[in-house]
Amino acid sequence: MSLEPALALGARLQVQMLWEGVGYLADLGLWYEGAVQFGLLEAYIHEDLGEFGLSLGKRRDYSGPWDDTLVGRDGRWGVFARYRPAEVSGLGLEVAYLPNAGLAGGQGFVGAGAGIFQLGTFVEIVQIPNGLGELKPSLSLYPRVGLQGQEVEVFWQSDRGFWSRASLPLPLGQALGWVLQCPCNADTEAWALILDRSRFEISVWWNPEWDYLGENSPFLPQERLRAWLQEPRKLLLGMAYSWNEQLRLAVDLSRAPVEALRVYFQLHWQ
Repeated sequence: MSLEPALALGARLQVQMLWEGVGYLADLGLWYEGAVQFGLLEAYIHEDLGEFGLSLGKRRDYSGPWDDTLVGRDGRWGVFARYRPAEVSGLGLEVAYLPNAGLAGGQGFVGAGAGIFQLGTFVEIVQIPNGLGELKPSLSLYPRVGLQGQEVEVFWQSDRGFWSRASLPLPLGQALGWVLQCPCNADTEAWALILDRSRFEISVWWNPEWDYLGENSPFLPQERLRAWLQEPRKLLLGMAYSWNEQLRLAVDLSRAPVEALRVYFQLHWQ
């Protein structure tokens, strides 16, 4: 694993508006990371029809860490519909159609949520060969289940593996006050308030190779569990410290499929 310094810069422009009950959102990103890149991270129109909601465009609802860019997570194009019955608080049902590039097929999604719990599956029609060497349509399901709160999310998706994020407050201001035996002067109190806004973030994305546990595994039976744990398709670990919602110091460590280490600063300005 080699370490090479590199410069990366990025900017985002987000526009939101509400006109005659219809919401509009556009989130554009421009960044340099070895080459200049431009992307429309999110762009959709949304209409709230009481218990029903309908969106058309590009949303992040079904994205994951594989869609992350330097300036944020990328979304997927599609048609999104949600139903939240008023008589059952916290319950929601959702369906979506997510076409592939060039409108050559796509995936459907059917799911439900109750509070922080989410459960659903992607549905896709694929062509597989039969015994005569011909292709026949088959239905593939990719379940997705998880918990999503304001500070913590944990998900599993059959074709993407496990991923999790947590953003926890760091009571550094309280620690400073305890060390200095506050009450203190106004400047120190101001610093303590700023430090209490800092947060510690951790993220994990682990996508194991399930075939290593099966009968067709290339490993001996006594080696399969070790290979499944130590040789995943993807393993990415991340840690970050955010100060005052503007300055962020982060470290990303990739162990598979390639080994890489990235240390970077992010400055957020609005």
